[in-house]
Amino acid sequence: MADVNATTILHEGLVKITNLRTVIGTKTYSMSDIRSVNLTKQAKSQRPLLLAIPGILLVLWSVLDQTGQFAELFNIALFIIAKPTYAVQIGSASGVTNILRSTDLTFIQRIVDAMNNAMARRG
Repeated sequence: MADVNATTILHEGLVKITNLRTVIGTKTYSMSDIRSVNLTKQAKSQRPLLLAIPGILLVLWSVLDQTGQFAELFNIALFIIAKPTYAVQIGSASGVTNILRSTDLTFIQRIVDAMNNAMARRG
């Protein structure tokens, strides 16, 4: 039996990816069980739409008031609330699962790239 050593490909915060396994927080995924790794964009939350009506009323009020103070606040709040969420999606024999979500696209892309690299190197 060949002795396979784990080679760390990425270790960032609570995420550690080696050629043998991926650890995210307290969950461990064996690279030999993973068939595919993809980056997916999750649907935006519908919550901003619920906030749009009061926001539009505030914008109209500020326009009528000619100060414009609420228009800028509304734009900033809508941008912050409406950020898209990205996920690391793995495919295995048991199906497709999102294992990590974040609004930081570059972070999720680094994880996906490292996991694909690990799949190419797995022992």
